Amino acid sequence: MRPRITRLFTAAAVVFLPFPLHSQLRFSETFDDGLSRWVLEGAPGIEIRDSGEAEHGPVLELTPNGNLYALINGSEEWGSVRVEGDVLFPQDSHNYLGVLYNFTRRRERVDFGNFYIKGNGSYIRVNPHRDGLVGRTLYEEFRTPLRDSAAILIGEWQHFKLEVVGREAHFYVGEMDVPKVVFPYLELDSGAVGFQPRCCGSEVWIDNIEVSSIDELGYTGPPLPAIEYKPNELLTEWKVIGPLLCTDPLVEKDDPSVESRWQAFQTDERGAVITSRITDFEGPRTAAYFRTSVEAEKSKTVVFKMSSVDNVAAWINGRFLGFMPRQNLAWYDFWETKAHAGYSYRIDLDEGENHIVIRVRGGVYASGGFFARLEPSGE
Repeated sequence: MRPRITRLFTAAAVVFLPFPLHSQLRFSETFDDGLSRWVLEGAPGIEIRDSGEAEHGPVLELTPNGNLYALINGSEEWGSVRVEGDVLFPQDSHNYLGVLYNFTRRRERVDFGNFYIKGNGSYIRVNPHRDGLVGRTLYEEFRTPLRDSAAILIGEWQHFKLEVVGREAHFYVGEMDVPKVVFPYLELDSGAVGFQPRCCGSEVWIDNIEVSSIDELGYTGPPLPAIEYKPNELLTEWKVIGPLLCTDPLVEKDDPSVESRWQAFQTDERGAVITSRITDFEGPRTAAYFRTSVEAEKSKTVVFKMSSVDNVAAWINGRFLGFMPRQNLAWYDFWETKAHAGYSYRIDLDEGENHIVIRVRGGVYASGGFFARLEPSGE
């Protein structure tokens, strides 16, 4: 077996300890002894190969072959964890390493958090999966270039680390004292950890995997990236009906007979309506309706704005507003940043309570959510 060490960085020096403070080593893997401790989904495409390097020897090769992943058996029982390892991209082509966390099966769905390192682009993206649906289009503000000591160089090994406590995850590449990305917006708070390659493209190698249970996150500084979200300027009070096998005209007409079917729905802390929490991507229940209520002291015209990666149909008080085709990305600042602009509709509010109903359809690649707000019409 090859020797392994864990690094603890301080301001004064680099100190080597057998284990990090406040942690318990749960798993160590150098791929010398097969894959008996792994749960493989979607193989072939997951195999041990000889790296040809004395320092690394056998490594795990993940070759794109649709939706495949390698999970560490039993890791869903470990709670808060630190996952460390080495990654190498052998070819200069489309490739990535996805590091999965809080992997959960519920009903027929598979949902998990995912940070991925892009090999031939040298950046990190946040890419939660919900029922097999990639979610990166809702989190583009977390796309982080990797430069200097963290840069990804084709054919060279790089070190990475993931720390997860509950729903908050920190991802490190290169330097291990400050994460590159802090992501607290996944709605899943427990589950397994593992790895996956890109769905298509070229292979990625990993080696020297260690997983430890931890009591707390190592980084306690400000959010990274530092972003000022403004959920108070968005429509964040929503209810939902769904998922459904097909559309429902009674819901679209806001018929009183469906009132008892509406259930409370919580946006994320940014104000995003994560529709893929409800709709199926791989399953049959692809339709869902979301409703928000707006009070008006008198009849007036306002502007309804959205940034959406869902194909949307909208109604106001049972009156059809129109269709809004999905955009490539949904942005948290779409009403302030011209380059991130979404769609606008002028709508007439009646005196009293008004209902805006949004219908979304799942089953669309890289979809799954929207931001919305109301503005004065300017008249």
